[in-house]
Amino acid sequence: MNISLEQAIEIHAKALRVSHGRKAEHYARERAQSCQRHGDAEGDQVWNQVAEIVVQIEREQVTQVR
Repeated sequence: MNISLEQAIEIHAKALRVSHGRKAEHYARERAQSCQRHGDAEGDQVWNQVAEIVVQIEREQVTQVR
């Protein structure tokens, strides 16, 4: 089975929410910064995308509760 990068990012974001709870976005942003410090532009971009999906998931959960 092949999955796209976008699918992998979404899967990882969901897993981070389960494992890190409300700190998931912070964790992903820290990983992005670490990649940036090490000259890994692609890693930086991917981890920031993971963080953005985490934020979207949190917004959707808040909306569903209302």
